[in-house]
Amino acid sequence: MSVEVVATEFERRLARTREKMKEQGIDVLFVYSDEYHPGYSFYYTNFRTINCIEESAHALFIPLEGEIQAFLGNLNRFAAKRFSWIKNVNNIYEMQDLLPKYVSELSYPVKTVGVVGEELFPISLYREMEKAFVKDGINIVDAADIVIQERLYKSKTELDLIRVAGKLADDSILAALEQVQIGKTEIELSAIGEYVTRSRGGEIGSAYLVVSGPDHTNLPTWRPMERKIERGDYVWFDFNPMVQGYCSDTGVVVAMEGATEEQIRIMDFAYDTNQRMVEFIKPGMTGKQLFQETLRICENAGLADYFLPYTKGMRAIGHGVGLEVVETPDLGPNSEFIFEPNMVFGIKFDLHGFPFGGVRVEPTVIITENGAEPVNDLRGLRRKYESNFK
Repeated sequence: MSVEVVATEFERRLARTREKMKEQGIDVLFVYSDEYHPGYSFYYTNFRTINCIEESAHALFIPLEGEIQAFLGNLNRFAAKRFSWIKNVNNIYEMQDLLPKYVSELSYPVKTVGVVGEELFPISLYREMEKAFVKDGINIVDAADIVIQERLYKSKTELDLIRVAGKLADDSILAALEQVQIGKTEIELSAIGEYVTRSRGGEIGSAYLVVSGPDHTNLPTWRPMERKIERGDYVWFDFNPMVQGYCSDTGVVVAMEGATEEQIRIMDFAYDTNQRMVEFIKPGMTGKQLFQETLRICENAGLADYFLPYTKGMRAIGHGVGLEVVETPDLGPNSEFIFEPNMVFGIKFDLHGFPFGGVRVEPTVIITENGAEPVNDLRGLRRKYESNFK
């Protein structure tokens, strides 16, 4: 694909990160990621590991000055030497011996190490890292906010890649919609979407969910199974392509022939409400304000009981999107997070608990100076399905 992140952008990221380190009194940043949450390390290396948690460990030793050292599972080291922006590649299971060495080689004393990705570390590896630093009297602090804040604001290239991922999501969903018919299984439709994504140069950012019927669509998250599509079913798709590391999170719902007027009304309400949510977003607004407006719409329609139970905890009505399908922050009833230009979010609207099932509508949007720009055409997908394929 023609859009790509170049090495000069990596250099700018590193320079900004080091400035933040200096401001916070952090002498070394130690960043940890893995295959399933690659963002922290990918941001500085343009490299994503594979092959299970133990082997896909990916850590970075980032000093205030001098060369970065990467630590990976042994098998991933070979690919990293070829494809990563960081060419100093070490075995992560040797870091207890190597970290003190790299500290001693720096031209300045190390008093504080900031750790990024504490929530991802396997306990055994965290203890290895801890032993390596603590034995030299180094203080370890949580420094995740440095990288989280850096990743929140996307460059033009990053935004362009997310737009490409959004278009790929639409194309993959449309290809699956073309094959929707009674008797087709959820997993067959999921496979169609995955094929289109991969055949056009994308990767799978997360599971390609296709669920149908009351039992499955009333679950706020579930995997595709061998269930066959039936007359009157809701069928919803949640596809998450990745293009050169950057993702889109895209969800639509359609109704099969034989759906009741009430089903169509609820589905229309979901599309209309999600569009109102997107149009409501303005820079300077908080996630809580968006949640309150969404709840107001549901209460006025008498549908709050089908909305509120599914907004508890994480990702109530949305979340960040970027190098991972689901990133910080979560948007919910207590979110004080402020929308700002060049941030990217999945804006999600779910209703569940009806006798006939539940619905989901979710575009990825880019925050602009004036509002929110969707990178998906969800209504267009629905129109094409209903006019050509139903």
